[in-house]
Amino acid sequence: MRLFGVTGNCAACSKLIPAFEMVMRAKENVYHLDCFACQLCNQRFCVGDKFFLKNNMILCQTDYEEGLMKEGYAPQVR
Repeated sequence: MRLFGVTGNCAACSKLIPAFEMVMRAKENVYHLDCFACQLCNQRFCVGDKFFLKNNMILCQTDYEEGLMKEGYAPQVR
């Protein structure tokens, strides 16, 4: 969690993020704190929670793993 620093748009809601607002980042995506949640079940993440970015969607571990099961493969452990 840190200040955005420049004005831009949230990757989840597409609304403006002022430069002075605290944001969450995942790769090149930037989110309002309130928008940083699983995009399937809306579970909010706390600092330190595990989340996944798949097809540019933020997912909780449960939804990510359920998606993998439907696709017929398991995640690789590194």
